[in-house]
Amino acid sequence: MRARACIKCKEYMIIHANNPLNQTKIDNFERIHHLHTLITVDLEEIKDQYQLINNNGSKNVSKETNHSQDSLNKIY
Repeated sequence: MRARACIKCKEYMIIHANNPLNQTKIDNFERIHHLHTLITVDLEEIKDQYQLINNNGSKNVSKETNHSQDSLNKIY
């Protein structure tokens, strides 16, 4: 499985190639991190070092930073 990851923020989003809703979420992720270095990698390479961003935009960890949510709010 592949993921789109931001090296600066250590966040990633799983890519589901045949899911149009996921593609929209990936586009939003890329807009949020457009000034950062983004990579496409195999999920196994980063899952222990990066934070998962769920399809609803929330992080999958207990201690959150507001970086992604603040950026999402600026987009909408």
